[in-house]
Amino acid sequence: MFRILFIVILILSGYKADARRKTETVFLNVNGIERYYKVYLPKGYDRKQNYPLVFILHGGGGKAGGMVKLTRNRFNHLADHDGFIAVYPNGFEKGWNDGDRDTLAVARRLNIDDVGFFDAMIDDLDRKLSIDRNNIFACGISNGGFMVQRLAIERSSVFKSIGVVAANMSTDQQEMEPAKPVSVMFICGTADPLVPYFGGPVIVLNQERGEVVSVDKSVQYWKEQNECSVLKEESDFPDLNKADVCTVHKTIWENPENPNVRVVNIRIENGGHTWPGGRQYLPRKLVGNTNRDLNACDEIWSFFNSLKTD
Repeated sequence: MFRILFIVILILSGYKADARRKTETVFLNVNGIERYYKVYLPKGYDRKQNYPLVFILHGGGGKAGGMVKLTRNRFNHLADHDGFIAVYPNGFEKGWNDGDRDTLAVARRLNIDDVGFFDAMIDDLDRKLSIDRNNIFACGISNGGFMVQRLAIERSSVFKSIGVVAANMSTDQQEMEPAKPVSVMFICGTADPLVPYFGGPVIVLNQERGEVVSVDKSVQYWKEQNECSVLKEESDFPDLNKADVCTVHKTIWENPENPNVRVVNIRIENGGHTWPGGRQYLPRKLVGNTNRDLNACDEIWSFFNSLKTD
């Protein structure tokens, strides 16, 4: 009944089956706080079949709707093409409680239970839609990238894989361990002016927002947790766009006992605190270069899609 009612609401609110369809907002009470997420159902959605879930998290200072714009609706197009449900959660006061890293963030200061928020969203989606609990993925940029790593550590039995853009690991996250392997993809720029690729303090508007380890050390953490000791592939992307002054190098490691457990590092040489292939949301002098040789949405979904189980 919940699923039928949800679909009826979407139809009555103008949810049309064409390329102009938009995400729909769903409100949810979590621990006495009204939260919300935006959801996009793939074209031809059929409640008789189960669909993978892909959570797409905004960064600090952003909102769920802004993530749709930053990615230029690309995840929605991929959802239509390959059949998954795209979910854009909204952080508390424009941020996520990703752990002990950032004591200035409102969500952290108030100790908002964002892990519980994802538990509640998944249960809510499961009541209202046909989801595949065996294929749940999450990706995010910046604060959202730190948050998906927290989810992978604390909910390793829930999330099959994560994608991390413009975020390393915080020092406190390195002290924890997931109960199960979770495949991870990093997409980070070596010239990120906010979250330093080679480690150090995160600096936002001249304020320190906690310490991070280098991307290489972050990758090493996940390689060790996932026992990914085999170098599977190493390659350079074609430099299709010279104007972005970036180049791209990709490395893949896998678990020799389970090739479906992988760690991927896509290093954007001279890339900034940006989403490759997305909008240049702030001037280059503030956030750095946006790479145009790849689309992070395509890379992340291709990674997730390769790990799906039937």
